Amino acid sequence: MKKMLFVFNPHAGKGRIKNHLVKMLQIFTAGGYDVTIYPTKGRFDAFEYVRRMESGFDVIGCCGGDGTLNEVVGALLKNKSKVPIAYIPGGTMNDWGTNLGMSNNMETSAKMIVDGSAMAFDIGRFNGKNFNYVAAFGAFTEIAYDTSQRLKKVIGQTAYGISALKSLVRLKPYHLRVECAECTLDGNYLYGMANNSNVIGGFRLDGMHTDLHDGKFEILLIKKFRNPFDFTRLLNAAIIQDYINTDTVDVIETSEAKFIFDDPVKWTLDGEYGGMHKEIDIEIVPDAVNFIVPPKNCKLIRLEEKKKVHLQKLIEKRDSFLEDKENL
Repeated sequence: MKKMLFVFNPHAGKGRIKNHLVKMLQIFTAGGYDVTIYPTKGRFDAFEYVRRMESGFDVIGCCGGDGTLNEVVGALLKNKSKVPIAYIPGGTMNDWGTNLGMSNNMETSAKMIVDGSAMAFDIGRFNGKNFNYVAAFGAFTEIAYDTSQRLKKVIGQTAYGISALKSLVRLKPYHLRVECAECTLDGNYLYGMANNSNVIGGFRLDGMHTDLHDGKFEILLIKKFRNPFDFTRLLNAAIIQDYINTDTVDVIETSEAKFIFDDPVKWTLDGEYGGMHKEIDIEIVPDAVNFIVPPKNCKLIRLEEKKKVHLQKLIEKRDSFLEDKENL
């Protein structure tokens, strides 16, 4: 019987894990796991506990949001451990769970883990600090950590949308120079990210053609809008998932890059505050962490279903924007 340490944040995602914990444990034990559970008590608790205990287990289960997952990943990287992570999405956005092909239904995800297998994933490094899938600056990056926990608890994902609308009035370009082996860019940008994910903030990024196992990450930089039509062109690029053939963004695929600003700029790492930085070195660490993923056919089906739903939402948003514009 395999031994699992199951670490969970009882407050993540409006505390919904409390209604699913027993059923998940029943699924794990029926699937051949001897499970030890540990509810986190606060920030860095998951990191410290997993770092001390992981060597005695075959699998580290994790249920919570990005913060809990980051701590578990950080603990395993600190110990240079290859013990696989069985991640069950339990936060508000659950971007990484989507990358893994996991369900938003916790019991379904538990069954996927029982039937799944371990796969190595790349991890990013930001000035020596690890991040799972995205480091970002500029417009909208303050949403995740500025959106109040109370607002997220009451209305969930909609809270991010409210904060996003508020941030539209604060758009500010940053002068940036990016240096990497492939090219050098110099310009004014509203937003930028070093990305190793197929979904950010609930939005699909299939047009980035991101591979989570290729030893590279994608840099996407949104240029300063020259006129109101640039926003429409950017929205259309997002709808058709073609960021290459638009003049509103710059896209680079690389394994390491240096970002140089005129002044310190706020960054987020996986949606959490990442500090103020003027110069940043970002690199990819290939095959750094093992995650248990569901059977391949199930994963592909779930991603296609989510892609169709997301595309329809983007089309509706574009039509609403154009209609409001005509009424002005």
